[in-house]
Amino acid sequence: MTLIKKNINKDLIRLNELNFTLTVVDLHKQELFNSEIDIVVLYSDYNSTINQSMLNGYLNFMNEQKYDGTIGMLKIPGGAFELPLLSSKIIRKFKPKLGIVLGCIVKGESQHYEFLSSTVTNAIRNISFENDIPILNGILTVESDQQAIDRAGKELNKGAEYAQASIEILNFLNKFNV
Repeated sequence: MTLIKKNINKDLIRLNELNFTLTVVDLHKQELFNSEIDIVVLYSDYNSTINQSMLNGYLNFMNEQKYDGTIGMLKIPGGAFELPLLSSKIIRKFKPKLGIVLGCIVKGESQHYEFLSSTVTNAIRNISFENDIPILNGILTVESDQQAIDRAGKELNKGAEYAQASIEILNFLNKFNV
């Protein structure tokens, strides 16, 4: 597994703070916040440049759509393998309507990539069932750093794609009162 360099890449997404009206809470500072969290976005510290780009794409899209709920976000220490257990604990604590985990697994020269991808995907599914809430799997599984940049960045903007799915799922849950 490679570590995406921490340089600023022109292809990655920055947070558009102009006209930003979205309510976003950094859960590291949660003691200052006592309201309900509607969506929790949990992202891995490993490959943080890629994950931050996806988070920015997600938040920009939600802001553009004028989402009026509260989004909590939290950087999880470690990589994709650590996301499921720590995400499960955070989801149980805050009880959001929807969760999303963001991370990036870049294929290396061993089979570690296949094992890790499968394990993390299954664990995220299990968290969703155990907590009875939808959890979007925002783990990129890519074969190169450039493929990660393309998917997390302006070219494919997976963050916006996950945000669109979040809105559709929340609308579905509200429509059927489930």
